[in-house]
Amino acid sequence: MCILMTLVFPLPALGMSANDWNLKVFGHAEVATGKDALISDAFELGEVALFTTARLNSRWSILSEISYLPKRYRSDTVKVERLRLRYELSTNHWMSFGKMHTPVNEWNDAFHHGRLFFPSIDRPFAFSEFVPVHEVGLRFSGENLGSKRLFYDLVLGSGQSAGDDVFPSGVKSFTASSGFWPTDNLKLRLAAYKDTLIDHLLDSSHGAEHNAMMADMVPEDLKYQAFGASLIYNNPAFDALTELLAFRSEGSDTSYSIYQRIGFKGAGPMTPYVFADYLTVDPTERHFAAGDNKKLGLGLEWLLGSAASLKFELTREDVNRSYREFAGTAFRLQFAFGI
Repeated sequence: MCILMTLVFPLPALGMSANDWNLKVFGHAEVATGKDALISDAFELGEVALFTTARLNSRWSILSEISYLPKRYRSDTVKVERLRLRYELSTNHWMSFGKMHTPVNEWNDAFHHGRLFFPSIDRPFAFSEFVPVHEVGLRFSGENLGSKRLFYDLVLGSGQSAGDDVFPSGVKSFTASSGFWPTDNLKLRLAAYKDTLIDHLLDSSHGAEHNAMMADMVPEDLKYQAFGASLIYNNPAFDALTELLAFRSEGSDTSYSIYQRIGFKGAGPMTPYVFADYLTVDPTERHFAAGDNKKLGLGLEWLLGSAASLKFELTREDVNRSYREFAGTAFRLQFAFGI
C-alpha cells in the first residue's frame, strides 16, 4: 500500500520528500545436510523481504513488510507480512492500525522477516502453530515510562481465523503485553493472548488426532489462550534470550514451550552460541496435535560488517507429534543480508 501511495500521490502532494522514506531489502540462503525429515533441500533460497518505513508528517507514519519466496517453497509467492499506519498520541504513546506482528513475546515483536537479525537460524517451535505471528487490528502502545522504562501494548484484533480480513466477525482476539527493565542489562516482558478459532475443525492449524470426518463436520468455535514471558539479558561477556509460552484451547489442559539461547561474546565479529528448544502438547489438546518437539544446537554467528552474516549450526532434533515421528542430526549454513 505504501508503494502504491507513492505512485498515486506524488511526494510533494503529501508534503514529503524522498528523505522521509526508508527502504531496506533483506534476504537469505541456506545449505544443509542431514536426515531428509529435518531439511527440505540441500540448498534453499529463503524469503526476500522489502521493509519500508515512512514518516508522513510529525504524527503519522507508515510501515510495510512484503516478502517474496519462489513458488517451489510457497504457493503465495508474494505476501504482505505487515502493513500498519501509526499515529503519535504523545512522545511516549501511540496507536497503530493494520496488519502487524503481535507482541506475544520478544522475538515476534522485535524481529521482522529479515534473518539477519535472528539469534538462531530458525524461529522457535512454538511459532509454527501456537504463537499468533500476525494480527489485523488496532494497537495502543507506550514505552520509556518511568525510571524502569515501562512499556505496554494492547491489541484488539480480527483473530487468527480472519486471515488478512479486517474484523469480518468483529473483535475476536485480545492481546495485552507489558514489561520493564529491572536493570540496564535485563528486560522482562509478560503477555496474554485470547482468541476464538472459528469452525476450528476446518482451520489449517487443526492437527488433533480426532479429525473432522469423525466429528461429522459439525461447525464448532473454540476459544484459545496463550501466555508468554520473555527475558532478555545482555552484558559485555554474553547475551541470553529466554522465551516461555503456556497455551491451551478450550476444554484442554495447558501445554508449554521454552526456547533458550546463550551467546558468548569476546571473539570479535564471531559469536559462538548454544540453544535449546522444547515443546510439549498435552494429550487432552483438542485443536493441536499432541506430543513433543525437542532440539539442541551449537552455533556460530559471523558478522560480515553490519549488513551481512553467516550462521553455522549443528543440531539434534527429536519429533514425536501424532503422525510425525523422526529424530536426527543436521548441519546448516545460512547467509543473510540486509541492504
